[in-house]
Amino acid sequence: MAGQGRKPKSDAIRRAHEQGAASLIEPGALPVPALVADNELMRECWDWVVDGSGQIRTQDIPQMTMLAYWWATARQCMANLEAANGGIVTQVENSFGDMKQAPDIKTMQLATNQIRQLESELGISPLARQRMGLMKMATVQMAASVPEHIFRMLDEHHGH
Repeated sequence: MAGQGRKPKSDAIRRAHEQGAASLIEPGALPVPALVADNELMRECWDWVVDGSGQIRTQDIPQMTMLAYWWATARQCMANLEAANGGIVTQVENSFGDMKQAPDIKTMQLATNQIRQLESELGISPLARQRMGLMKMATVQMAASVPEHIFRMLDEHHGH
C-alpha cells in the first residue's frame, strides 16, 4: 500500500512525547530553573502551579518559566498601579503636563493575556480542566458503548 512508509527499526529512539506516562515526574520533583528560583514573584507562581500533583511534566518547564515570568510582570504592574490612598492609578502626567493612561495598564493587559494562553496550553485554567474532564468522560462512555454496540449487532445478526 502506498503512503505507509518504512517500518521503524526495533532499536529506534522514540521521541519524548511518545513516552506517555513515563515522562511524568514524581510530585515535587520538577526542577526549578534558576531564573524562577531567584525571583520571589516568579517562585510564588511556580509553587502555586506545581503543587506536587505531578500534573506538570519536564517538557513543560519552558512554558512554566514563561508563565511565572508573566505572573511576576502582572504582579509588579499591580504594585506600580497602587495609589497611596488605596485606589488604583490609571492615569499619569506626561512631560507636557497632559494626562495619559498609565503604561503599566497596557503591560498588565499583555501579561494577563499571556498568562491565560499559557494556562490553557498547560491545562491548568478552569476551562482547560473542564475540557479535560469532558474528554475523559467521553472516552469512558465510548469505551463502554463500543462492546455494547458489538453485542447488539451480534444479537441482531443471529436473530436474538
